[in-house]
Amino acid sequence: MAQVELFKKTGVYTNRDGEEKNYTNFYVRCGDMNVPVQVSYFEGEDGKDPQYNARRAVMSAFADTLPEKPKTEENAKKN
Repeated sequence: MAQVELFKKTGVYTNRDGEEKNYTNFYVRCGDMNVPVQVSYFEGEDGKDPQYNARRAVMSAFADTLPEKPKTEENAKKN
């Protein structure tokens, strides 16, 4: 039976205005593939989604940190 795992990758980026912002990307590992997933924003009549931050927080709480990919040079040395 295949195993499915939830991972997250966090970091910092600079937006167009020069401000540093934090990001968290989520991935589901199915077998040997990482599939990116996005938390949906369900806009209500008032234009807001009061549960969006809570859904992202739950995903982040249960996700493991995505391990770094081995560098190409290291792979060449192993072979």
